Amino acid sequence: VGILAILKAGGAYVPVDPDYPEDRIRFMIEDSGASLLLIQKHLHEKTDFAGTRFELDDFVWGDRGADSEDALDASNLEPISGPSNLAYVIYTSGTTGRPKGTLIEHKNVVRLLFNDKNLFDFGPSDAWTLFHSFCFDFSVWEMYGALLYGGKLVIVPPLTAKNPAEFLALLGR
Repeated sequence: VGILAILKAGGAYVPVDPDYPEDRIRFMIEDSGASLLLIQKHLHEKTDFAGTRFELDDFVWGDRGADSEDALDASNLEPISGPSNLAYVIYTSGTTGRPKGTLIEHKNVVRLLFNDKNLFDFGPSDAWTLFHSFCFDFSVWEMYGALLYGGKLVIVPPLTAKNPAEFLALLGR
């Protein structure tokens, strides 16, 4: 939800796994020049980020009826980013020294999923699994595939992803 909100607002995101070591998290945030941090309240200790923070816990989640006085506008936002705008920055593992940020534009994501050599016939009836960490580049195929083809995205819990029998049962459901 946070990633989609960032993209819809015209921003670019830097996926940071809260399980990364604190020095790696600090480096990625500083190196990327992030001006805003979307974080869960219980993860505050993981970074000493001095910029603007939005805590996911502060947002009201749940069903808001159209007649309620706090109902949100459900209309789609007009696009404000174009093909050459930055979509996200993904950092390398850093095995050769310092992690490096790779800048990915919207057109790169679209090219990944819509190309002449695509052997698959994806559509709105397909279910996609977010099996990989959102910090791993292949997750882009999983997340954006569902979004761009109108399919359903199932977020696989980390423990389920590590258990073949549980993953198979999830796929069956």
